[in-house]
Amino acid sequence: MSRALQLLSVFVVIGIAVLAYFLTLDASQADPCLNPQNDVSAAILGEDSDQDALANRAMLQRKLCEER
Repeated sequence: MSRALQLLSVFVVIGIAVLAYFLTLDASQADPCLNPQNDVSAAILGEDSDQDALANRAMLQRKLCEER
């Protein structure tokens, strides 16, 4: 009985991990050109110390997406 309970708990944990993975998938993560507004939003909402780097990334991504 204890062995079966251990196996069941392992499968439940793996199932929850797989479910969380699929629920957090976002197509724009694979291709940032699908939604370039994400980079601009990150630059605006970022911490003060990170805003310059995020703004540079947003401008670079926009330029790379326009060249496609």
